[in-house]
Amino acid sequence: MKYSNRLTKREEYSRVLAGDGTYIGQLAVMKALPNNLEFSRVGFIVSKKVGGAVERNRAKRILRESLRTIALRQGWDIVFIARAKAATVKCAEMERVVKHLLGKAQILSKTDEKTSFKTD
Repeated sequence: MKYSNRLTKREEYSRVLAGDGTYIGQLAVMKALPNNLEFSRVGFIVSKKVGGAVERNRAKRILRESLRTIALRQGWDIVFIARAKAATVKCAEMERVVKHLLGKAQILSKTDEKTSFKTD
């Protein structure tokens, strides 16, 4: 995932977290907000409830990998908040949960469209 497709600033996270779009899954909670850009950006929040540094980093890698193959509609800021079980699951299970959450929010792209991540 390119740096331009990531939420990096506290203000960006705060804006998304203050929005209304909340979707709750077994392994993660997703917050989404339109961003009026030509591409979507994604951020991850993994608290110490998930575990130590190794478990938190594993949860972030699993979330990032599960998003790698999924095509998103353009123009969204999305924040995934990992739940406590996120570090103990396989990537395929996390991908199923992420797809379910994106589908509920209607952010999943149709199969014939390109992914909305910035490609330069």
